[in-house]
Amino acid sequence: MFLRWRSFRRGAVSQCACTPEWPGLRSELDGHEMRGVPSPGGSSFLVLQLGLEATCAGCGAHYPHGWALADRD
Repeated sequence: MFLRWRSFRRGAVSQCACTPEWPGLRSELDGHEMRGVPSPGGSSFLVLQLGLEATCAGCGAHYPHGWALADRD
């Protein structure tokens, strides 16, 4: 399937417990960890098309705002 719909779990934690909040974002794609960055304009096309969900790199909370994949170093 080319497009996967987001499946937010009920009761999923969406408040970061880290200090400072949201020290980094991560997602998983085919068993590989991908880094993410917040995106003020909403989620990127690639994130939406692949149905990726971001979590906090520290506590694992679900990131509720728009984000994009980070550039590879």
